[in-house]
Amino acid sequence: MGVISPEIRESNEQLLGLLANPDAATRKQASEAVSEYLRLKNRENGFATEIIPPVTITAANLDRQQDTPDPVVINDIEPESAGAYSVPFGTGPMTQQIEAGRYPVFLKRIESWRYESDVARLLTWNMDIREILKDFLLKDIQKVEDTNLMRTVEAIVGAQPINTVNPLIGACQWTTQGPLDRNAYGQAMKGLASTNRHLNPVMALVNNVTVWDIWKLTPEEIGDSLSQELFVNGLATRKVGGLDLKITIKTDLVKDHDMYHFAGPKFLGDFLILEDIVMSTELINYNLQFFAYKMVGMAIKNIAAVCKVSFTDYAVDWATGDPWGSATNLPVTSSSVGSI
Repeated sequence: MGVISPEIRESNEQLLGLLANPDAATRKQASEAVSEYLRLKNRENGFATEIIPPVTITAANLDRQQDTPDPVVINDIEPESAGAYSVPFGTGPMTQQIEAGRYPVFLKRIESWRYESDVARLLTWNMDIREILKDFLLKDIQKVEDTNLMRTVEAIVGAQPINTVNPLIGACQWTTQGPLDRNAYGQAMKGLASTNRHLNPVMALVNNVTVWDIWKLTPEEIGDSLSQELFVNGLATRKVGGLDLKITIKTDLVKDHDMYHFAGPKFLGDFLILEDIVMSTELINYNLQFFAYKMVGMAIKNIAAVCKVSFTDYAVDWATGDPWGSATNLPVTSSSVGSI
């Protein structure tokens, strides 16, 4: 028979005693305590909150809309500047109307499944129940946040076929750049800067498979010191080419050989939290039921603040979509891309 750690047993019994208490106020207090634990201890497991840091709002921030009763926030878009010009002395300026666009951020509730168990069975667990709740509740909710973010990103970068210029921003938003080496990585860095909005990336997102292609870069490509550090410490180095490198295990959202670049949050979009994670519990006789929920809104306001690179096929120019670096203007093969 497995031995239950006294510390874990005491923690589990105390938590279950509060959650199973017939007094509704006591159960609510216990649920709030668990919610606080989930929110503070495990937020980093989702990558959406690192790409767009969340901002907590209240009901006072909500706007009424004629076509929906759902909660929504209307934000302003920075107006375009008319510029400046030289004039002869004795003349005045021309007049330009200034207009600011607007965009909505719709809020939605994300819920976990409802779980239930006999309280007597929970008392026999030799696992920390709070840790199990993190895996079953918080991580599942964060997966939905990450999924919604990447669904929006893919809708933006995939609006034009791969290696095709988006006329709205004057550049491609998704290109192939050949196998990942120093040249391909440098070419990938040009994506956001090549648009007519001239943004710079601050974060790159890759999965935990593709990131090892960076680890394979040779000392000739990245220098002896960084090459040695990567070899000794592995992926402890999370900043490459000036970008914060976010690595995810969610290979269903970020495919092999793909990398996403994001501009800073003030250029990118919004992540609003109207109701942070809450755990709801209910005791029905000896069965304890619980689930978690959260109310958030997410929007990318600037399509030029994100791009996608696939380290496959041949390298292309972001501004034209044409093969890059070839004197004959022919596609660059994987065997020659390293010598460009």
